[in-house]
Amino acid sequence: MSTENRNGSGHSADVQMRLSVNGHTLSIGHLGPDYVVVDAPIDHPPSDAEISLSVDGNESRWRVRLIDGLSASQARSRISISG
Repeated sequence: MSTENRNGSGHSADVQMRLSVNGHTLSIGHLGPDYVVVDAPIDHPPSDAEISLSVDGNESRWRVRLIDGLSASQARSRISISG
């Protein structure tokens, strides 16, 4: 069975997600409405951060709050949108 799109478009978007906090840029593996999962977690206290999402070169950025900070022993961290 072919996995190619039947209408021939076969487009797969180039998606990149990053978390920037205090000079660190971390790759995001998964992003939810109130959490982020980083690929290589570090220890960092609660603080403001920025998420950048690029889809096929079109980038969006928004400010978030790392509610509990980041932990090198846990990839998933709670976030809230900063106003």
